[in-house]
Amino acid sequence: MKGFRYIDHTADVQSLSWGRTLEEAFSQCALSLMTVISPNLEKISHKVQKSLKIKAEDKEALLFDFLSEFLFIFDVEGLVFNEIDIESITKINNEYELEAIVRGEEFDKKKHDVGTEVKAITYSFINIDESTGGVKIKIVFDI
Repeated sequence: MKGFRYIDHTADVQSLSWGRTLEEAFSQCALSLMTVISPNLEKISHKVQKSLKIKAEDKEALLFDFLSEFLFIFDVEGLVFNEIDIESITKINNEYELEAIVRGEEFDKKKHDVGTEVKAITYSFINIDESTGGVKIKIVFDI
């Protein structure tokens, strides 16, 4: 089972995402970010496909950099995504590497729901909980 939901937070948006694997949980976390930006992901067509490759020193930094890439792409290229397929998260020596394919299109206020502007990912609140039952991720988006 995979998915995400929002948890009450005083000033920002806190998300709880989960999946059977780290890849599923990361994907759900990215979808929770996209849903803050544009609440109805079903309105997003697959006109653009991008390959993402992120490297970082640990899983928390990998998640932070992965989600920050979505904010960068939205700010610079105006793209939103509703399909996020993480092909792999691997540890090579002392570094983690994520490879993903994402699909979406250019954000259009006439077509897509306008959500809340996300200023940044909050690194200090990242919690990745891996157990035999799956993976849960808590994170805060600064709005």
